[in-house]
Amino acid sequence: MIGEQTLEFVSNPDDYISGIAPARTFGFIEEVEMLRKSGLIRGGSLENAVVLTREGVLNPEGLRFSDEFCRHKVLDLMGDLALLGRPLLGHVVAERAGHAMHALLVSRLLQDRTAWTLATETEARVLSSPQAPSEVPAATL
Repeated sequence: MIGEQTLEFVSNPDDYISGIAPARTFGFIEEVEMLRKSGLIRGGSLENAVVLTREGVLNPEGLRFSDEFCRHKVLDLMGDLALLGRPLLGHVVAERAGHAMHALLVSRLLQDRTAWTLATETEARVLSSPQAPSEVPAATL
C-alpha cells in the first residue's frame, strides 16, 4: 500500500513549512481500535492522520503529497534529532527507521563525545553554506 518512497530534504524553514510539517502520521484501520483503547491516539482524526484500509486511503481527500508517508518519517526524524538540544549540521541517512532507532542515535551521539564537534555560530554558518568544505565531521552540533 505504501510502497517504496525516498526523499532527500535539505532543511530550511520555507521548505519545512510547505513540504514537511503538513505530512500526517499514518496507520492501518485494523490498529485504530487497539490504539484508542490503549489511550495512544486521543487527538487522532482524519485531519491529522492518514488511515489505510485494504482498499486504499480512508481519508476522503486522499494524501497531501504522493510521498506523504516518507515526508512524515522525515518529520519524525527531525523531531527526534531535536532531542540533541542543538541544531545538527550534517547528512543523515535513515532507512526504515523509526522513533526507537532515532532515540538510539541521539543517545549514542550524546554518550560518545568523540563522535561530534560543537561548532561556534561562525563555524556553523561556514559549514552550512553551499561552498562548505566537503569534509565535514560526522556530526557537528
